[in-house]
Amino acid sequence: MEPFVLTGIAILLVITGFYAWFTYRILRELRQENNFYKNTIEKQLKISAFPHLYCDMQCDIHENGVKLEIYNVGNVPAYDLHISAIGAYTEEGVDIATFLRNYVQPRYRKYPLQADKVGYYGIRSSIRCPMLPFQKRLAIALGLPLRPVDIYVMVQYREILGGNYYQVYCFSDLDEKGNYRANILEPQGFEPIERFHFYDLDDANFSITDKSLPYYVSDFIDLWNHSLSYRLTVLYSDEMLSHQEVHDV
Repeated sequence: MEPFVLTGIAILLVITGFYAWFTYRILRELRQENNFYKNTIEKQLKISAFPHLYCDMQCDIHENGVKLEIYNVGNVPAYDLHISAIGAYTEEGVDIATFLRNYVQPRYRKYPLQADKVGYYGIRSSIRCPMLPFQKRLAIALGLPLRPVDIYVMVQYREILGGNYYQVYCFSDLDEKGNYRANILEPQGFEPIERFHFYDLDDANFSITDKSLPYYVSDFIDLWNHSLSYRLTVLYSDEMLSHQEVHDV
């Protein structure tokens, strides 16, 4: 009789163990699914609560003018915009001595402008805007005395909770009409970053050797430090870059 009892007990233990394992597996899968749906919902809420910005560059080939346009196609405003732009030139295209002589005010022609390690230098500008409403476009005329080879733009903005986010663009690849097209847009998603304060009259004092900085931010800072302010150019006036226009998208 005892063997039958022991066998029954063993079978019962196996069945109980199987159900315990099966229940644990079901609970683990449910927990994973709940976490997945929770993360998905949080991501969707985050996307819906963020401004969606993108930049474009418009130019008038006859007037040699370049206009930066920033679109907010999201459903919420973007706050405290800080836009930093660099019109980049090459020593191969225009050497620095010629550039200073032709396009910089006489009293600033001894400015210690130098090209970076790949031969680029530029004209830099910094613009601020308190808010860009949703479904609106901000147009800013850049004060550039000579058409640049590339135009680099770093846009920093805050969402309603105060977090600082950014985008870095490089506009180049001129077509037959003289238009600029973005060939770099980083980052591809929403990435917070500590606010960088760029002032066009001053070099950026940020460490470009900081390994925590994305390379495209480090490259932007490096080119910024190899540029001079648009305020020093022969075309500068108090109206330049102070006039900003907000339009419907």
